[in-house]
Amino acid sequence: MSPRSKIPRRVVVRAPHRITFMCAALVTAGMVGCSDQPNAPTAATRSTPMASADRFDLNSAAMTLEWEDTARRLVASHSAISPIAAGRIYALVGVAQYGAAVAADAADNSGGGGRALYEARRGAVAGASTTILSYLFPDAAAALETQLAADGNEGPGNTHPHFTRGVAAGRAMGTRMIAWAQHDGFSAAWNHQAPLDPLGGGWIGTGGDVAPAGFQFPAMKPYYLTSQSQFLPPPPPARNSAAFAADLDVVRAAALARTSADSVMANFWNLSNGTITALGYWDERAAEYIAAAGLDERSASHVFALVNSTAMDAVIACWQAKYTYMELRPSMADPTIQRVLGVAAVNGKPAFPYGLPNHPSYPSGHSCVSASAVRVIASYFPEHAATLNDQVNEAGLSRVVGGIHYPFDIAAGQALGRSVADWAMAYDQRPGGLLAALDR
Repeated sequence: MSPRSKIPRRVVVRAPHRITFMCAALVTAGMVGCSDQPNAPTAATRSTPMASADRFDLNSAAMTLEWEDTARRLVASHSAISPIAAGRIYALVGVAQYGAAVAADAADNSGGGGRALYEARRGAVAGASTTILSYLFPDAAAALETQLAADGNEGPGNTHPHFTRGVAAGRAMGTRMIAWAQHDGFSAAWNHQAPLDPLGGGWIGTGGDVAPAGFQFPAMKPYYLTSQSQFLPPPPPARNSAAFAADLDVVRAAALARTSADSVMANFWNLSNGTITALGYWDERAAEYIAAAGLDERSASHVFALVNSTAMDAVIACWQAKYTYMELRPSMADPTIQRVLGVAAVNGKPAFPYGLPNHPSYPSGHSCVSASAVRVIASYFPEHAATLNDQVNEAGLSRVVGGIHYPFDIAAGQALGRSVADWAMAYDQRPGGLLAALDR
C-alpha cells in the first residue's frame, strides 16, 4: 500500500508562541506571510531497548524511527558536520532504509506478511542503517553494531530468524548506498581558487586556505533532477536597482529594530553545526506524525527517504544558483548592518555563534531545504500543512531578522525548494519509484 493511500489520523499540534517582528514590512518586500514561533527542537533521545509494546506491533515503524533518531544524534554530536553535509547524510540513510524495506518485502515467502515480514523489515532497516552510518561515522561503528544486536535480541542468544534475514538484505542495501556516496561528488577536492563572479563586485569568501562552503555541491550527483541547474531561479535584483535597495532597507530596518524576542527567534532557527540542523528539525516533525499515524516500517522509511533525498537535490540546485549569481550578503553591501548575537556558553554548554555563512547569499539555503522538506511532509500529512508552512515562513523571516539574508533570497529559496519537491514526488510515482534513481 502506498503511504499516501493510508490517511493518518489527525495529530494535535502544540500551540506556538507569538513572534514580535515587523511582518508587514517583510510582506511588502516580497516575503510570503508571517507565522507563530514553534517550540524549540528538542535534543534527540533514543529509547533503548525498544519498548515491548512496540516490538510486536505489526503496524509499528519503531525501527525506522529509532535509527532516524540515531542519525540525528550522530550529526549533532559531530560539530564539523555542516547543515548541507548533514542533508547528504540524512538522504543516504533514508534511501538505504527504504530500499532495505522494499528488499525485505520482495524476499518475503511467508505467505502474505505477518510476524515474519514484520521481523524482516525491522532487520532490514536496522542492517541498512548500521552499514551506512558506520561508513559515515566510523568512530561510532562499534556502538552501532551493539545497537543492532540489541534490536534483534529477543532474549539471551535468541534472534528471530526473519530479523536475521532482514539484516542481510539491509546490509546489502547499505553497501549499495555506500557505493552511491563514493561517487556522488561530495569528496571532490577544492582547487584553492575563489569562485568566479561574472558580474564583478559580488560575494567574496573568507579566502586563504578556507574553502568556500559547499563549493563541490554544484557538481554533485542529484537523485532526481535532470541537471543541477534544472530549477535555476532568475537573477536577483541588480545591485544598483530600486528593488535591491528596497530589500536592503528591510534588512537594515530589521537590524535596527531587533528585539530580544527577535534574537531568540533567529537563534532558534539557526540550527547550524553541532545541532540536528534544519533538515533534522523537519525530520523530527515527520517522525511525530508517522508515530501518531501508525505507519509501518516500509511506509515510514518511504517518507524519510523521499523527504531527505528531495532536500538533498534542493541543496544541490540551491548551491548551483549561489555560485552562479555570487550575491553579496547584506552586511557586505552595507557594513553597518549588524548580525544578531549568537547563543553564549552557559553552564558548560558550548556557545553557538551566529556567523556569516561562507557562501553567497542568493538564494537562501535554509529556505531551499525547509520548503522542499515541508512540501513532501505535507503531501503525506496534509492536516499539518498550514502549521508547517507557517514555520517555513518564520524560518525564512529569521534569516532576515538575523541580518544574513535579503527577502528576495528567502522567496527564491522557497520557490526553488517547492519546485524540486514537486519534481521528486512526481519521479516517485514512476515505475520503480524513487529507488529507480539509483540506477540512473
